[in-house]
Amino acid sequence: MRQKDALPCSRILAAAALPILERARHLQQLEQAVLQLLPENLSAHCNVQNLKSEILVLSTSSPAWAARLRFVAPDLIKQLECHLAQTIRTIKIKIEPETVKIQSVKRQKPKLSLASGTLLAQTANSVNHPALQEALYRLAANARDF
Repeated sequence: MRQKDALPCSRILAAAALPILERARHLQQLEQAVLQLLPENLSAHCNVQNLKSEILVLSTSSPAWAARLRFVAPDLIKQLECHLAQTIRTIKIKIEPETVKIQSVKRQKPKLSLASGTLLAQTANSVNHPALQEALYRLAANARDF
């Protein structure tokens, strides 16, 4: 490419941004229309993903909601054609489970009370097995006053 034909990056990006923004606005309007036309309990679990080649792609969080969407899909297509004057041939439904962040649980080290430590030490005094006696004394040493 010659220097005369080169375009600044800002100009290329500005030209590309217009169609992307228009498409985003169009999908946003379509989603608002879909959510208004669906029953309230169903619209809370539905999102518009795409519209391509007269195929509307909707997503939902579970197979149960997907089944309900498939049931109302023919009526929804007719209502959208009247409401938006746009041809929609079919509706494709995707199931996208909600992601749940799993938080790790911080375990606290078990605490041994002073009374329990004293009881362990007394038990160690009465035991004849040297290894068991040593283990009980070590446990008793971990006792703390709360």
